[in-house]
Formats: sequence, C-alpha cells, structure tokens
Amino acid sequence: MNLTSQYISNPKSRDTYITSLATYKSTHPSSAKLRLRDDRQVLNDEKKCEILRLEGLTFKMIICPRGIFTMGVSKHNYIPKRVVSINKPFLLGETEVTQELFKKVMGFNPSGFQGYEYPNSNKKPVEKVSWYDAIMFCNKLSERCKKKPYYNISNVVYKKDNVSKKELPNIEKANVTINSQANGFRLPLEKEWEYAAKAGTDNQYSGTNDPKKVGEVAWFDDNSKSNGETQTHHIKGKRPNEWGFYDMTGNVHEWCWDKFEYDSDTRAYRSGGYNSNPLFLQSDTQGYNPPNFRGSNTGFRISASLFQ
Repeated sequence: MNLTSQYISNPKSRDTYITSLATYKSTHPSSAKLRLRDDRQVLNDEKKCEILRLEGLTFKMIICPRGIFTMGVSKHNYIPKRVVSINKPFLLGETEVTQELFKKVMGFNPSGFQGYEYPNSNKKPVEKVSWYDAIMFCNKLSERCKKKPYYNISNVVYKKDNVSKKELPNIEKANVTINSQANGFRLPLEKEWEYAAKAGTDNQYSGTNDPKKVGEVAWFDDNSKSNGETQTHHIKGKRPNEWGFYDMTGNVHEWCWDKFEYDSDTRAYRSGGYNSNPLFLQSDTQGYNPPNFRGSNTGFRISASLFQ
C-alpha cells in the first residue's frame, strides 16, 4: 500500500481529502469514475460506523480509515511536528462516554455534575474518572457486549473513603497489560485520537481552523457557564468535526493509553475541557496526569481495533 497518497472522504460533505506528505487538499468530485485501488479508504461508505446497544442504551462508534497525517503543530506543546502513519483502521466513539453509559456498566457514577442541580445530567460526559477507571470500564463493557477484553488487569487496589476507610468502587492502582489481538474496547492511542480529531484536515481545532469559530464546536471557559456555574454540557451540543465526532474540542479532557513521554508514571490526555482557555483546545495539545487522578474536567471516549 502506498501511504503517501490516500483518499479519505468527509461524511459531512461530498469533498474528498487527499492526504500526502506535504499538505492536505480538498477536491470536489467530478462525473468521472474514480479508479478503486487498495489504498483508497472511504469513510462515508455503506458502513462508516457501528451502532452498539446495551440494555436500552445505544452508542455509536465511527470507523476511522488508515492513512497518514501531520501530528503536532502548536509551539506550546511537547509533541514535535512529524508525519505519522495509521496503518490499521479502528473504531472510535462518536461522543465521550456519558454518565448514563458509565453507570450502566460500572454500577456507579463518580461525576460531580449530577443530581437535582444538573437536570438530565445522564447525557453529560462522565468525569472524575481515573485512567484506571476508564481501563476497567473498557473491559466490563467488552464483556457485556460479548467481546474479548483488551486489557489484562491484576493487583487491583481500590480507593478508600477518607472517613470510614471502606473501599470505594474507584480504582486507585492496578497492573495493566494489553492483549493486542482482542476485539474488546480500549482507550485510543494519542496518534489515533489526534488523527480522528483532525479528520483529514490540518485544522487547529477539531472541526474548525478559525479561532473565532471555536464556540461552534466546543464548550470551553468562554461559553460553558450555566446557571452561574462553569460546567460540562450534554454531548452533541455543538457541531461535529468533518468525520462526525462530537466534543473532541472542549467539554472534558479525554484519557489516552499512552504514557507521557517525559514521565513514565503519568498518562496522557487530549482535548480541552469546559474550563479550558482556547490555547489548550487545539487538537495537538497534550496533557498528562497520574493514572489515579480524577478531575472534574477529565473523562474519556472509547476505541477498538478492527480485524479482517
């Protein structure tokens, strides 16, 4: 396969993006019949996503085709600008994991933005989840959907209540390895996350390249105040990016699998949060925290490998 010239179609328009080592260009389809080749990856074909159902809840995962893209652009982050290959297609959640889905799978909801003060909070992204909690969620959801768990989790230590000292359902520490041949759910790699966020473009933000239009695609510190409080908002409240992903800019930070390059005891996250300023909303911006960190602006979305 020639990775220097692939075709990736935009599901929200009829434009076709041609990715190359140099740049991204948008071309409009003509009446001429395109010759199909092995390296042609079309996102808006008959099956561009998978709809999964769990006890009355549904969630969508979008198929991301293989391809290449420029990873890292901004001067303020730790990621050097480089061309990266996505050699295998993968699935990624259309939205961040919601409070209702997390509770359905895990049996508890750790989010701060819930209760009578936050009507219909089930549709808000779950937050205050550690990287370990997200890993365990992936395995439990895999089992519920009759898929093979992607992670091997052992030596689990649960968080204890500060007063009663009783164990809480939140995971504080665990040993985690992967089963790369499993079809179960997982956290995305950083390169997969950024690839999906840019969606065949070289936009600064997921869904736009115009700083003045960030509010059209993201909840962040300028627009996320509700009832006098800066907070998370329902998924799909803003315009999706070119491949149909919502909230990859803003709402909550999203855990990824990767260890932070400069500190092996931490894990990386992407996307800005509801309380982020625009500088930290750019698609190539990387953050990191200990894997047992739980922030009111930290959640995740799930991914899965695709096999022939």
